[in-house]
Amino acid sequence: MLEQGLTKGTGGNISAREGDTIAISPSGMPYDEIDPEDVPTVDLQGDHVSGDRVPSSERRMHATILREREDVGAVVHTHSPYATTFASLDEPVRPSHYLIAFVGDEIPVSGYATYGTADLAELAIDALGDEYDACLLRNHGTIAVGDTVEAAFERALMVEYCARIHYQARNIGEPTLLPDEEIGRLRGMFESYGQSSQDDVDPVAPAPDADELADGREAVSTLGVELLEQGLTKGTGGNVSARDGDRVAINPSGVPYGEVTPETVPIVDLEGEQVAGELAASSETPMHTMIYRERDDVGGIVHTHSPYATTFASLDEPIPASHYLIAFAGDEVPVAGYDRPGTAELGRLAVETLGDEYDACLLRNHGTIAVGESPEAAFETSLMVEYCARIHYQARNIGEPTLLPDEEIDTLTRRFRNYGQTSGN
Repeated sequence: MLEQGLTKGTGGNISAREGDTIAISPSGMPYDEIDPEDVPTVDLQGDHVSGDRVPSSERRMHATILREREDVGAVVHTHSPYATTFASLDEPVRPSHYLIAFVGDEIPVSGYATYGTADLAELAIDALGDEYDACLLRNHGTIAVGDTVEAAFERALMVEYCARIHYQARNIGEPTLLPDEEIGRLRGMFESYGQSSQDDVDPVAPAPDADELADGREAVSTLGVELLEQGLTKGTGGNVSARDGDRVAINPSGVPYGEVTPETVPIVDLEGEQVAGELAASSETPMHTMIYRERDDVGGIVHTHSPYATTFASLDEPIPASHYLIAFAGDEVPVAGYDRPGTAELGRLAVETLGDEYDACLLRNHGTIAVGESPEAAFETSLMVEYCARIHYQARNIGEPTLLPDEEIDTLTRRFRNYGQTSGN
């Protein structure tokens, strides 16, 4: 929570249920000093059961949610800054990004009550009801729930990410919103997102040979971690692929980037059929393979949820040439129309928007796509897209940015084709 910016100091708390017993954060103890043996337990009424440490002052709220929602096995309470901004405005976060469907059709706001009280517990469960998996606590923070601690934490990340995108879009324009029926379809889709338990299903395909797309699998593994480190995505969002002939290495679906090794990277053919790898390939495989089929010059693709670029995607606005580095992508970063993630139709929209002239585009209410002759080149373009989006966003916040003329962009585009070091030969 601290490392991801979801709280400060000792704010917030986490709980996990097993049967009638709940493990919960100790009260007021710095997170980096907490060992498992410091974690107290309470019962489903919030009464202290075991442990030398005093349980969190919010134990009543956790216990009430876990008692009333049989589908919930864990609760994460944060003070994440963008979501809490809307909590202090007493405004729900509206669906300007598709990931809000991890929660519901919006992120609702509960009424206000003093922290640690039974009144706050009742307000929180009233706001969640049976249909929402997160809510804002007015003048306070957020609550996210899940069947596991990891699922609740991932949802807390999505709450803050969606709040940030909505906040930034609201700052400079009017975000486009997804309709209720689309959120309903996304909710159903997310129920089967990621890998099923490997204890319950057979491997998707045999493991790849050691030398099969070895460099590509290494790049997918390494650059996935770089997406997180460079702030281009959160959680398990986004994906990376590398092409060699008619084979493509791509991230496994829903697996944390830090757990992906070259050996676990799946391989698909250009039609999207998985040919190697025991874990299921990314849900965005149809988009990647469609781009490869249409663009012979592309050897790597990076899909991100980078926050400044995605702000413009949620506004349905291209990023114009207010910085010369836009030439990594083209004369602007255009916007593809919206379709559900993981669909062939989204791939078609991305291909049409990229055409032959653009090396990056925005996906409306979603994120970005960048392509290159290698995955490393595509990753560099992703960094440039996010940088240019940030500069344009910040300039728009205080004035009217100047734009470079098309002829200058043409010059820059030609120069960037030979940018950097050439072969030692």
